Amino acid sequence: MKTVFAVLSLLFVAASGRAADPTYIDQLVETPAATLQGSFTGLKGEGCYQLAADRFLLIDIDKKDQKPWRVMVMSNAPCRRPIEVPDMDVRSRAGVELGQNAQQVIEHLGQPNATTGTDKDLRRLGAGDMEYFYICRVSEGCARHTSVYLKDGVVAAIAEWYSQ
Repeated sequence: MKTVFAVLSLLFVAASGRAADPTYIDQLVETPAATLQGSFTGLKGEGCYQLAADRFLLIDIDKKDQKPWRVMVMSNAPCRRPIEVPDMDVRSRAGVELGQNAQQVIEHLGQPNATTGTDKDLRRLGAGDMEYFYICRVSEGCARHTSVYLKDGVVAAIAEWYSQ
């Protein structure tokens, strides 16, 4: 009887401790704005959310089309008062993670199509000081671009976005 109880207890702990499946950046950028607005409080043109202690989400909505055009997961708060949401695991499907170094990014995504200093507005938001562009071409069967932002050689933000 004690053995059965121990096994049941172990199964219960294992089942309750299992982490939820991650949400991917590309899923969020493909989700209609109306659906996102139901999930993320206060989302109108731009939303800034705290997912966990050191993880933030920035969602930009196109004013004209009312669709997300850029979604970023960041290690720094991109606004003064991010809206807290229940812990949410948002990741890049390519396997690039916040905190990785430049070499690890290249191992996952290959050489970037372009490398440049991060534009002033995104740098101000804490995205980082260097941007790796991974341009997606329609001829390759995709439409979204990926940017990886590095600060002091470490990934500080990852974004998927559509050209405007």
